Amino acid sequence: MSEARFKEQIASDGVEEDGCHPDEAKALGDYYHQKTESTATLKAITEPIFPEPQVPSLIQLLDAIQNLPNPDVNGKSTPETPVDGFLWRGLPDMWADEHKRDDWRRTLAAENPESRAKMRSAHVRKAEIEARLVVAEEVGGIPLHWGYDCIADALEHRDAIPDFEVPAAARWITVAGDRLYAGAVNGIESWALERRRALGKEDAVMTVDRWLFWEERLEVLREQTEEVAGAAETAVRALKRIRLGSD
Repeated sequence: MSEARFKEQIASDGVEEDGCHPDEAKALGDYYHQKTESTATLKAITEPIFPEPQVPSLIQLLDAIQNLPNPDVNGKSTPETPVDGFLWRGLPDMWADEHKRDDWRRTLAAENPESRAKMRSAHVRKAEIEARLVVAEEVGGIPLHWGYDCIADALEHRDAIPDFEVPAAARWITVAGDRLYAGAVNGIESWALERRRALGKEDAVMTVDRWLFWEERLEVLREQTEEVAGAAETAVRALKRIRLGSD
């Protein structure tokens, strides 16, 4: 492919409607000129970029999409028409498509401290946005189970990556803790909790006893590195405040 043809296809002039985002264009250009490898390129073009001021707009957009009226099909009902009357609600190709993309685990060992810090920031930021979408009544197809999955991975797995997973769990707890604790009180069953993890907490039922176990684990993690200790402190305070405030 010629240089001119490549530039035409990626439309790196910033007009995203006929090409791609400038950041994506740069990443593709670096790969085209053999300045980066495929893994780094994929990471650069798929990393979610949602500055704080954009999050409310993101939630509003997803909510508006899910509540769009059904398209006109000449008044004929089809087997695909959802019971609640909203064709767009729960579509699989919204934010939910990005769930559990664990490629970061495979590439983490090769990362230098600077790129590891950037990956950590993106990972934690994504957890926060997911939690905020859940609080907004599961907008974007994100269920509360994702929060249980994130926290259990961080606190019930001996092979967890604490500097990534504890801060991510802390965001879920501080943002959606009331919802998570309500599930514990009501004994909600969650597929996210039945996965076998090293600390023997593979019961699918969320309970207050499990919540207390998370508090104990976070107390231990407060003694780890700065990135982990600060997040653990924030999370355990939130867990105790929510539990004591609900008793």
